[in-house]
Parts: sequence; C-alpha cells; structure tokens
Amino acid sequence: MGQTNSIEESLSDRHPDAKQAGQHMVIDKAEWVPGKHPDPNRRHEGQTEYLERYLRCIQCGVEVLDEEHLPDQCEVERR
Repeated sequence: MGQTNSIEESLSDRHPDAKQAGQHMVIDKAEWVPGKHPDPNRRHEGQTEYLERYLRCIQCGVEVLDEEHLPDQCEVERR
C-alpha cells in the first residue's frame, strides 16, 4: 500500500488538476484531430479539424472520452 500511495502523491504533485474517478486519477486533455467532427450538429462547412476532449488516467495511461468508459480496475504503470 505504501508504494501505491507514494506513486499517487508524486503524480498528484505533477498534476494538481487530477481528480479521482473510481480507482483512476484522471486529467482533462484535448487535442486537434484532422477531419470533420463526427457529430453532424458540431460539424461545419470547410472544417479541416476539430478539438477532441478526453480523459487520461495519470496512473495507468488509459484514455477515454467519458468517465463512464473507464475500466473498473486501474493497472498502475510502474515507472
């Protein structure tokens, strides 16, 4: 348990905006994706890229579009 707590404390120091989501510590991320937005209501004429927002677990590295898609278990990466 001690090693896990020290990993979480270290990650929290580097990512003060991280929040707990089940077993995961997630941060909000965004990146520009080429092409038109997949949602027709958010797509516009001449669009060549769109901003995709997602969550990334700073412990296991899993990336999902919505918190409900996070796996139940967080397989912490050993760095």
